[in-house]
Amino acid sequence: MLLVFCCVTLRLLSLCVFFIFPAAALGALGQELPSTPHGCTEGSCYPATGNLLIGRAANLTASSTCGLDVPEQFCIVSHLQDVDKCFECDSRRPYDPERHRNSHRIENVIYLTDRNGDETFWKSVNGKEDVSIRLDLEAEFHFTHLIMKFKVRSFDAVAASGNFSSFQTFLFSELLRITNLRINFTKLNTLGDDLLDRRYDVLQKYYYAINELVVRGSCFCYGHASECAPVPGVNTHQFGMIHGRCVCKHNTEGLNCERCRDFHHDSPWRPAESQDPHTCRECNCNGHSDRCHFDMAVYLATGNVSGGVCDQCLHNTMGRNCEMCKPFYYQDPNRDTRDPRVSCDCDPVGSLEGGVCDSRTDPSMGMIAGQCRCKANVKGARCDDCKPGFYGLSQSDPVGCQPCNCDPRGVIMADAPCDQISGDCSCKRYVTGRYCSQCLPEYWGLSNDLGGCRPCDCDFGGAYNNRCTMESGQCVCRSHLIGRQCSEVQPGYFCAPLDFYKYEAEEATRHSTTDPSLPGPVRPQAADDCIQHLSNQARRHRRHRRISSLQQYQAALRRIRQLQQTPDVTTVHRTHAPSSSATWTGPGFVRVKDGAGLVFTIDNIPYAMEYRVLIRYEAESTEDWEAVVSITSMDLPTSLRCGNLLPTEQLYTETLLCSSRFNMMSRPFCFEPNNRYMVAIRFQRHGVAYRHLTAFILVDSLVLIPSYSELPGFQVSESEDLCLGSFMMPPMPALDDTCSKLICSISAVIHNGALPCQCDPQGSVSGACETVGGQCRCKANVMGRRCDQCAPGTYGFGVNGCTACDCHPEGSVSHQCDPVTGQCPCRQGASGRQCSDCQPGQWGFPSCRPCQCNGHADLCHPQTGECQGCRDNTAGRFCERCMDGFYGNPVLGSGDHCHPCPCPGIPGSANFHGLSCQTDQSSDQIICSCKQGFTGPRCDQCSPGYYGNPQQAGGQCVPCACNGNIDPLDPGSCDSRTGQCLRCLYHTDGSSCESCESGYYGNALVKDCRRCTCVPAGTLQSACSDGRCLCDSQNGSCPCRGAVMGNNCDQCAPDHWNYGQEGGCQPCNCHPQHSVGSHCNMFTGQCRCRHGFGGQQCTECQENHWGDPQVECKECNCHPLGSQLLQCNRETGQCECRDGMAGARCDECARGFTGVFPDCVRCHQCFQLWDDYLCQIRRDLDHIQDAIERILESGTTPGVDSARIKELEQKLNQVRALIDARDIETTHQLIGQSIDNLKWATNSAYEALKRNLVDLETALRELNAMVSRKQEQLENYFSSGFAVKKFYQESQQAEEKCNASVSGPESPLQQSNQTRQVTEELLSSTKDQLLQNATAHNRSLNELQQKAQNLSEDQNGRCPEGGCGGLGCRDDQGNLVCGGEGCNGTTSSSLTALNNARKISDDVKAAMEELQAVSKKLQDIASQTQAVKNQTMDALEKAQKKKEYFEKSNKDLKDFIKKIKDFLTEEGADPESILKVAQQVLDIRLPLDRTALDNMTLQIRDSIANLSNVQSVINQTSQLIRGAEELLRKNSGAKMQSSLL
Repeated sequence: MLLVFCCVTLRLLSLCVFFIFPAAALGALGQELPSTPHGCTEGSCYPATGNLLIGRAANLTASSTCGLDVPEQFCIVSHLQDVDKCFECDSRRPYDPERHRNSHRIENVIYLTDRNGDETFWKSVNGKEDVSIRLDLEAEFHFTHLIMKFKVRSFDAVAASGNFSSFQTFLFSELLRITNLRINFTKLNTLGDDLLDRRYDVLQKYYYAINELVVRGSCFCYGHASECAPVPGVNTHQFGMIHGRCVCKHNTEGLNCERCRDFHHDSPWRPAESQDPHTCRECNCNGHSDRCHFDMAVYLATGNVSGGVCDQCLHNTMGRNCEMCKPFYYQDPNRDTRDPRVSCDCDPVGSLEGGVCDSRTDPSMGMIAGQCRCKANVKGARCDDCKPGFYGLSQSDPVGCQPCNCDPRGVIMADAPCDQISGDCSCKRYVTGRYCSQCLPEYWGLSNDLGGCRPCDCDFGGAYNNRCTMESGQCVCRSHLIGRQCSEVQPGYFCAPLDFYKYEAEEATRHSTTDPSLPGPVRPQAADDCIQHLSNQARRHRRHRRISSLQQYQAALRRIRQLQQTPDVTTVHRTHAPSSSATWTGPGFVRVKDGAGLVFTIDNIPYAMEYRVLIRYEAESTEDWEAVVSITSMDLPTSLRCGNLLPTEQLYTETLLCSSRFNMMSRPFCFEPNNRYMVAIRFQRHGVAYRHLTAFILVDSLVLIPSYSELPGFQVSESEDLCLGSFMMPPMPALDDTCSKLICSISAVIHNGALPCQCDPQGSVSGACETVGGQCRCKANVMGRRCDQCAPGTYGFGVNGCTACDCHPEGSVSHQCDPVTGQCPCRQGASGRQCSDCQPGQWGFPSCRPCQCNGHADLCHPQTGECQGCRDNTAGRFCERCMDGFYGNPVLGSGDHCHPCPCPGIPGSANFHGLSCQTDQSSDQIICSCKQGFTGPRCDQCSPGYYGNPQQAGGQCVPCACNGNIDPLDPGSCDSRTGQCLRCLYHTDGSSCESCESGYYGNALVKDCRRCTCVPAGTLQSACSDGRCLCDSQNGSCPCRGAVMGNNCDQCAPDHWNYGQEGGCQPCNCHPQHSVGSHCNMFTGQCRCRHGFGGQQCTECQENHWGDPQVECKECNCHPLGSQLLQCNRETGQCECRDGMAGARCDECARGFTGVFPDCVRCHQCFQLWDDYLCQIRRDLDHIQDAIERILESGTTPGVDSARIKELEQKLNQVRALIDARDIETTHQLIGQSIDNLKWATNSAYEALKRNLVDLETALRELNAMVSRKQEQLENYFSSGFAVKKFYQESQQAEEKCNASVSGPESPLQQSNQTRQVTEELLSSTKDQLLQNATAHNRSLNELQQKAQNLSEDQNGRCPEGGCGGLGCRDDQGNLVCGGEGCNGTTSSSLTALNNARKISDDVKAAMEELQAVSKKLQDIASQTQAVKNQTMDALEKAQKKKEYFEKSNKDLKDFIKKIKDFLTEEGADPESILKVAQQVLDIRLPLDRTALDNMTLQIRDSIANLSNVQSVINQTSQLIRGAEELLRKNSGAKMQSSLL
């Protein structure tokens, strides 16, 4: 044995292994020829595999070889016993089988034997351990096996037999690629010899020796070659040599096909696989290149489709596939793609990338070959022009041209907004700025309008100027003016009208005619000459004693003197009538005498300018007047406008025409603020030389109207005169918008804004005022712009306005009153605030006369004359009667006075119980009218329902404390002394009727005593008698029996039953586990059992179950056709079978019956005979069996010999044969089995039928659904044209209404019948009672007449005074005198009672007649009701017929739809047939046309309308019932009156 430690190094990887080999040979393994190569047609291919050492002896080296320098000896361990055990190694020359057989160089391992068949080997130096063998390959190879055969025996043929030969094969499945191979031998196993013997020859037997070395592999081509060729520079061509250069396929190249061929890099190079050769694809360079490379990024980006990138593209192309033109070149679309590209013609200044154009035409990318790509703001084929809206083409500009930035709203032409050289924009008319983005001054709102901007149009007064913001157009407004144009007034402010500065004449200083402060000369007074003339005339007439003429002249003279005393200036108030407009301002006018005047003070001028002075007046005659006006300023004018005027006064003389009501002075006057002006005016007649005493003019006011034409910004318009004319005279008319705007503008300039309303909070409705004028909304009778003063004829300014003076026209001097107190100026003899009352002690204004009060009062009502404050216990309009509690005659002159009533005490005493009293003239007695609760002539008794002792001092009659449960008119209802209640009503009881009587309960205090509602079956028998039971008097609860509950004892207690038993209810005793709860049915006691349990107390199995409920309950499953009951025996489970049925479930035919259950038929009569015979035989057999058993037990049978036994055995055999032939049990078993089979078959058939039934039901539901849809479609079709369904529903509603009106407890007809019955019962009961009352009254009258006659016979003939007579009294003619009007005797009372009775009898008769009329009306109502009922029945019958008709039509329609559906669903229905059927359906017409349906609808509606009479009948019946009840009430009153009489 030889132990070798060997290391094989492949490149940098070493593998070390111990080998232990016996001496052996490898035979033919090392000489194996190369394998057959694989083809490359479908997948990977591989070259032939062989020994890589063949042909590479020069490349094979060993680090130690014996005999290289000198011959060496070596021994073989296995030859130590032989003679030749050591040999010589001389490797100085190569091995030669003929001459150098002892050479053992390393190349000897390539082949196992030489050409002579002798084994060759390599041997290392003796004892050398670190030895290596190295193989250097010229290329990379695929290394598969390493085979080494070690030399361990001799070279003889026996050693080569293989008995001791051994070799080792290395398989390198992971290390496939090899360029160099080194085998390291690192350790010799000397077995310790070198340690025991240090001699050199000891190591001669320890060395490395290899017979054969095989390095098996193939040319490594990555699966891209099936053969290999010699590597360049290697000229060895030895048979079997494996060459190192692959003959590459799949477009690969290289020694090992490790790369793709040139221009085949479109796909990545990969080793070939069995199913995929991974052929290198040719690059697509469109004929513009023959070189390319692979780019993995490109390959991944294309989704592993293409990774080839062309290199060095020609013909001015570029790109991965040379598919694009180089910059400044493009592909002519008319030439082949492989042709050279054409140069671009683009302006480098305006084009992108210095003049690059589109290299090709690609519509999807918007590319056109040769098209220049202009910069963003450049256009043109060569990109040499700026786009519209841009200017300044420049190469340095990345976008080519700069935008004009012109505002599109402000330029004239949008397509060419600016100059392409300078960039200046072309602006519209009212637009300015480089970019036309600004409006000209006084313009705003840059827009697409023709002019570009709109004028500001600021209000010349509301705005400070005509400038506004360009964005919003907002003008700069003055104070409290709003709006874009400043033409609107802020709420709470107003615009002053042109006549705003008016000065009322009532507020001016008044001057007389001779006052020198008035302008103009004082005219002489014509009255002086008249007085002198009249005085002379009077003296002349006095001298000539002409009395009449003298008196006339004296009267004229007095009149003239009166006129002289009249004030020169007075105020004339005028009241504004709501129906007309006031033509003045202020309270009214000032009445100025001819020659007198007024002085106005003006100190509130807001704006320095000229004002035109306007005088408003009203003439009293047809004469014209003139006004001499003087305007004087108190201070020297300082304003620029008025400073050039002299401070001297200016005089005006203006004519005031009688036909006009205003005068505008001929020239204006300049007023300025902060100055005080005095305007003095003398009013005198025009064209005369004297002042007249009777000439007056009414002056309203002085008005300053600004000369607005001189205001800055004012423009003259046609509406100027119209606006000015609106302010000449009040009232101001409604102004149009133009005039209102003009007024506001003028006011804004004058006042520098708007003026505040300043509405008086007490006199105005709100704080808002009119926009023009500022007039506030005044309360009633309030006037003034600010609503701050009372109107003429009113007073008391306050939060509620002012109150009208209402001065009496006959009692007051003027209709004006004091503005604070409201006191009117009264005439002589009048008094009161309104001067509408007489003086005290008088009445009847204005014809005042003294009060008539019979001396018992001093004052009376001023209008009615009714006396006020009557004295001496008198009362009445004229104090003509005594007050209540007194009697007498207080009339003046009667001599009588008022005296206190004795009832029984006097008024004011503790014993006075009367209200009033009177004297009975006939009896001369005092009759008292008592207070409530008292009665009797002197009110000394208590009334019915009251008790007490009114006769004693302080005694009172108080109501009986019976809680309202007695009749207050019944004298016996309570004791008049003690007050104890005697006759309690409403089922009450007790001394005060405070509790309910026995058998009733409730609250007696509120008349709520109700009968006890105890149920006798549940109440204690001791509490009941005669079907009525006692209960608690408060809550009505009844005393219940045991386990009975409820307020009425009408139910068992919880968990009890058997109601109505003497001992009460019994407990349910429901099983706690088997029942749902502990309660049960109150009458049956049945508990609610859980599933599987039954019985009354759930202690048994449930119904139709059997077994022990504590263990398990099983279902009976008794066959319903074979058992009499579904319940089986609860213990055995055996069902009770019908005749002919048998089995535990009664689901088999019984013995003696044949057939298939449940059709069991009794067998033939012979079966009974045969069955009897068989039964007899069975009994005999049983007897024989018993005998045999006895024989077997005893061994003998007495009296039976062997012959008999044989005979019996023979007969027994016959019987057995007979039985075998007629085996009944087997027959029955076969029958039973057949029955089971039939039952299974029946069940199977039943299940199949059930499934079929379910399928049919499903189909039926689908059919119904389809029918419903079709019906709905048809109904929609009907409703769209004819509304049949709607009419059918109306018919149903009519039918229901008809039924409700003629039947049911709530129907009007039934209620009418009930009402009629109640009325008839009331008539019957009342009639009998009335007749009884009338009879009783007649009987009483007869008795009274008899008593009166007896009394008259007992009296003497004396006649008392007074004229009333008496018993036995006769007059002069001898006639009896008894009673009469005003008498209190029995006869008079009887006659009065008789008359009352007769009157009552008449009333009863009238009531009877009315009742008869009511009865007749009720009969009429009944007949009308019957007629309505008949009409209703007719309508109902018609509706029913219509309903049946529609139902029949609906059924026919459903059948028709079903037929259509069957036709459509059956097989073979072709589309043409379906189309024909559909066309026929569409051609169907309804049986009724539109007219017929409309008529039918009208009939239904008429029938329904007729039913509305039912309500009127009910109402009429209700009225008649109320009438009948009223008659009954009258009859009750008549009855009560009769009883009192």
